[in-house]
Amino acid sequence: MSLLTVQQQSIVKSITLPKISQNRLPIVHILTSRTDNDDERKVEPFQFEKIIKFFQDPLSSHLIDRRVRLCNKICQHHKNGYILKDLHYLMKIFNMLVDLCQQQPLFINPFIEILKNCSKPFLLDKSTDAEIYASALVSFYSDFGYLLRIPNKSIQQCILETLYKSIQTTNKSPRIDDNYDDLTPAPHIYLLRTQCSSDLWYLKLLFRTIELLWNLLENGDDEQVADQLNSRVTIGLLKEAFLGQVTQSHSQYHRQLRNDILVVLSLILNANPNAPVVETGFAKQLFLLASCPELRSNSPLVKNFKLTTSQEDFEFKKLLINTVVILNRNPMMGELMSSSRVLLALLSYIEPLPRKIDHQINTFHWNQSQYEDLQLHALAALSILLPHSLSEYFEYGVSTRLLLFYEWTINQDEYKSEGNSFFAKGGRNTKRSQLRYTLRLFRSLVSTKDERIYLDLCDQGIIPSLTGYLRVMIQEKSSHIDYVDLDIICDGLFILSCLGELDVHRKEIFGSEGIEMLIQILSTKSSCVCGGLGYHRLLVATIDCVWCCIVGSVINEDEFIQKQGIFSLLDLIETNPKSLQNIVLGCLLDLTENTKCLHFMMAWQGHKQDYFPHVLCELWRDEEHETYVARTERGVIGDHRKPLMGFLQQSVPLTPLKHLEPSRAILDLIDNMRSKIYGFFCKIGFGDLPGLQEEDYITLCIIENFLDFKMGEIWQEIITELEMEGVKLIAPDNEATDTILRASEERALAVTATQNYILQQYHKHDLEFEKIFYNELIRNHIFHEKQLDRWKSFIARTSKYPLLMVAKDSQNQAIRQSRPEEKDYSGYHTVHNFEIPNLSITTFSGQFLKIESTPLEILTRH
Repeated sequence: MSLLTVQQQSIVKSITLPKISQNRLPIVHILTSRTDNDDERKVEPFQFEKIIKFFQDPLSSHLIDRRVRLCNKICQHHKNGYILKDLHYLMKIFNMLVDLCQQQPLFINPFIEILKNCSKPFLLDKSTDAEIYASALVSFYSDFGYLLRIPNKSIQQCILETLYKSIQTTNKSPRIDDNYDDLTPAPHIYLLRTQCSSDLWYLKLLFRTIELLWNLLENGDDEQVADQLNSRVTIGLLKEAFLGQVTQSHSQYHRQLRNDILVVLSLILNANPNAPVVETGFAKQLFLLASCPELRSNSPLVKNFKLTTSQEDFEFKKLLINTVVILNRNPMMGELMSSSRVLLALLSYIEPLPRKIDHQINTFHWNQSQYEDLQLHALAALSILLPHSLSEYFEYGVSTRLLLFYEWTINQDEYKSEGNSFFAKGGRNTKRSQLRYTLRLFRSLVSTKDERIYLDLCDQGIIPSLTGYLRVMIQEKSSHIDYVDLDIICDGLFILSCLGELDVHRKEIFGSEGIEMLIQILSTKSSCVCGGLGYHRLLVATIDCVWCCIVGSVINEDEFIQKQGIFSLLDLIETNPKSLQNIVLGCLLDLTENTKCLHFMMAWQGHKQDYFPHVLCELWRDEEHETYVARTERGVIGDHRKPLMGFLQQSVPLTPLKHLEPSRAILDLIDNMRSKIYGFFCKIGFGDLPGLQEEDYITLCIIENFLDFKMGEIWQEIITELEMEGVKLIAPDNEATDTILRASEERALAVTATQNYILQQYHKHDLEFEKIFYNELIRNHIFHEKQLDRWKSFIARTSKYPLLMVAKDSQNQAIRQSRPEEKDYSGYHTVHNFEIPNLSITTFSGQFLKIESTPLEILTRH
């Protein structure tokens, strides 16, 4: 593009063309040189129509060899170059071969050979073909660059090499004695002279060149393209072309070309932020345009520059803001951005909507929809730019402006947002989009960890305002939280975490309202947060806020515990994955510094009625299972020399470490939760714990000696590292290290013995329980047998009368034996007889009669 711009301008001023450097970017042109080994005979017309018809015929799709031969024939027939009038046929064949190369690799090499012939001169059949097919040639090179879409490195490299050779050959004039088979090479100077005479041709040529550069930047190799464009000459030519279109943007065509040049520049800066835009003065001009028309300037560039509400000018304004953000990556832009006051121009958009416009003053104003889009775009840009320009933050009073705008976003005043832009997604008819990007700007500011910003925001009351709004918002939308609400809540929690992390007074300002808000979030179901997809992000932000705004303040800790916030955190351990469990355990461990927390922990029961010590033991076993620690089937230590080291830790080679560099034993403490679990048991103790099972006691033996095992592991690493470095210990030190290692092994053996003793005791207990259970079974069987015998005796008595009489005699005899000896009652006036005469039953008579049916076992036997 830059080459054609220079050539066009030089042709308009003079007839001669300048020499082209060999290090330029490949640019579309229409002439190449010819080979010296051309035939003297004229090339017969080649029938492209038949070849295209053959390739498009579905019945010939299986004739791969024949198609390859036709490709070779095209290459051989046009070895001296293609005829200019056949360009449209040639591009059709190229597009068909692109599809065939993706289906069949056999077409790749013939396709590359055909592409190489494009670096040779295009031939003219008639002298007027240069003017007739000029536009076709420009379209051909535009489509030729689009062939880079094929995902094949060799073909892409061939395309770029062909374009590069075409640039080199534009400086070469065809020799008179060259034989082109009675065809004339297209005269480069003549073609440009005749077609660059009009401004329309220049614009069209520039437009096609920009399009080609755009395709190269998007589809080519980023590093190679950036290296070729990283020069003052290239950026200077882009600057000249851009400023020329800015000052002459009278038509829609000029405005579109101006925007395209700015897009190409942004792609170059994105690939190489250190491009020489400062050295060429391009960056200063861009900052000046970005602050127009918000700020007045006496610069000649913007003095007569006027924007309209057209779509092209609106896109131009957004592109300028985007380019300013990309330029900010260059560390040299700080002073230039400060002097241009572009941040003040962006801050002018931060005001409540709708704006109050004074129509008596003749100034430019965007319409409502455009202004809303630019406002959101400015907020997004400021969230990136302001953290790098804190001096402007205090100079322009950004905090007051932002807080006033924030108060407008959370008030109940009705505002119907258009919601048409990318930044306004999900905010139609509401102020949610403005609130979302306002909190994002606050988040970027507090991320700088500048205490001056913290004091400025807290003095203006951001903490109670933010906690009150978030609490009301969560109460209203607890059943469904979408992505916009999730961004607002997470950014608000992050701001509160940063403000209250290191200051107890700010934690007390957080207060009971903030604690209720956190407990509400912790109690929210995962299905209510973006269908479960945003639940993890919400919990991380909430736990971080608990850690920063509650832990460390005794008042907040007591209130959080009294409102059963501890139970909400403990419920998260049971229902969430390991990545969240580690964070929750760390937060709870810091809360245990408050002794009131321990009682709530020991009283907690999960969904499966599991107590907290049992859950901790399960987490410990899961950690050992994931790291492949040597354990038996019953959980006993398998390797007493490495009681804590897993296979993953052993697989890391032990090398001499630098000063203050952690070893693999220390890194193991960071990667898993075992150190936190040990800290919990140090708080709650190792004895008289509720809810423990057999395997928990086995695990508890290891947890109780965790610190001793870890110390032995670290000493083993120290001794091994000293041996690798060739350091020999003196006798006392050697004796001390041997004692430490021997003590560690003995401790592991003692723990193993304790575990085996616990297993034996549980085994004995199981045997006793089994014996008691077996005796109970025996008693049950004896009872059933006696009951069956009684039933058989009853059936026999009722079936045979002699047996009934024997039973009755036996009963009478038992009655008589049970009675005391009869006394002489003659002295008494009345003697009663308790026996009923002629009674024919064998049971004791009474007021009620119980009749038992015959058991099924006896009936089935007969």
